[in-house]
Parts: sequence; C-alpha cells; structure tokens
Amino acid sequence: MKINVEFLGFPMVSDVIGKKKLELDIPGNTVKNVIDEFIRLYGRKVREAFYDTKGNFDVTIQITLNGKTFISADKHHTPLNEGDTLIFMLLLAGG
Repeated sequence: MKINVEFLGFPMVSDVIGKKKLELDIPGNTVKNVIDEFIRLYGRKVREAFYDTKGNFDVTIQITLNGKTFISADKHHTPLNEGDTLIFMLLLAGG
C-alpha cells in the first residue's frame, strides 16, 4: 500500500533519507508499519530518531494523518488507507 510521508522539522530522519517528502510502499496498513519500514530501509539512525534507548517512542514526535488527526504513541496501530498522508513533526520548546 502506498502512503505519502512528510517530515517537518525532523532532520534526524529527513537528512538520512535525503528528502522531506516521499511516497512509501508499505507492507501493512498501520502507522507502526510505516515507522518499521523506515527503520528497515534506513537503519539504526532512523530507529534512534523514533525511539529512545529503552525502546519507547519519542514523545516529542507528533504525527498527523491527512492533516487532521493527531496520532499519539499509543495509537500507532491506527489503520491507514491507500494514498493517506502522514506528517511527522518534531516538537521543540523555546522561549
């Protein structure tokens, strides 16, 4: 299934894969399948961008589905449809 993926303010992944937007053909239909496919394709650096050393998903990463729905870390089994767009954003605090 093909999914559109964008990375906004998330250079740890976009620098490794060489682009900020792409279409990804995933074996499955969940948000977790997308993350797993990026790790399979691009390796350790991408895994370290998504997960901490204990294997917990990084809480500073926000994911939106089709620009409307936020997908929290406990909802990574949310089903996707052909052509959906996932946007991964890294939240930074500042002042």
